[in-house]
Amino acid sequence: MTARRLFLQQYRRSYQSWRLPYRLLPIILLLVSVLPGRAAELSGPVFVTFYDVGQGDALLIHQPGKCAILVDAGPPGSGRSIGASLVKKSITRLDRLIITHPHPDHFGGTLTLPAELAIAMVNDNGITETEENGFPDYLSWLDRQHSTPLKKGETWQCGDILTTVLGPDSAMTINRAINDTSLVLRIKAGPVILLLPGDIEAAGRQALEAPAGQLDADILKVPHHAAADRQLAAWLEGISPELSVISVGKNNSLGAPDRQTLAAIRQKSGAVWRTDQQGDLEIRIDQQGWKYVHP
Repeated sequence: MTARRLFLQQYRRSYQSWRLPYRLLPIILLLVSVLPGRAAELSGPVFVTFYDVGQGDALLIHQPGKCAILVDAGPPGSGRSIGASLVKKSITRLDRLIITHPHPDHFGGTLTLPAELAIAMVNDNGITETEENGFPDYLSWLDRQHSTPLKKGETWQCGDILTTVLGPDSAMTINRAINDTSLVLRIKAGPVILLLPGDIEAAGRQALEAPAGQLDADILKVPHHAAADRQLAAWLEGISPELSVISVGKNNSLGAPDRQTLAAIRQKSGAVWRTDQQGDLEIRIDQQGWKYVHP
């Protein structure tokens, strides 16, 4: 057993008997990150920023000078704060903007991204949901972009970042609930693997049928904002992430994070981050692994 896994197991057991103040979580994340990791081939560090956009998802994967990918853009209005962050990071161009599924808390922020931001490619799941609030406006915006839907099995490299589309299964796009049509992305940056499953729920997870090892991730973006999901624990068992990130707003209509779901996430994860309580989270990935950095 690696020193990192041993540390994480001890951390999970201790969490059951005491609650660590959230203000100390960045220190724990830093301690986890400096433990020995696997060798990697990176020509430069990769940064991953989970944005606090309230009730919604938005995260940036950025290798300076080589690649910038934005996955989801948060709810309406979020594009302004995301745009300000991109300016601060000297990012004037996105290689890809990926919208995982057609819910406003994922596509809404596209409409307020800076007009001067260049976007080489926009990807979504290709599903039209005109009854969703704001979706016709999103379609009008999309018509002005270079865009194409993503399909299961697609893979590409951007800088040193390798992305694989694990889902949705084609059956999910026909007999579907919108959340289960979410694009599921596996991101590999050097020695670190991120799993970004959109908002898939039980049916979507069951349909993934990913090859052995493809759902083993170091960092997990928790699906559906940790809403009530009694089957999530079994799925997490096979992932055992070192860090789980819950992107969620305060006092949202979903009632998320659900208490029992949150308990399962804590039990199966090395550490847990919530944007409604800790704000933006940024991690730095290099050849030694990942560590927390202040965004």
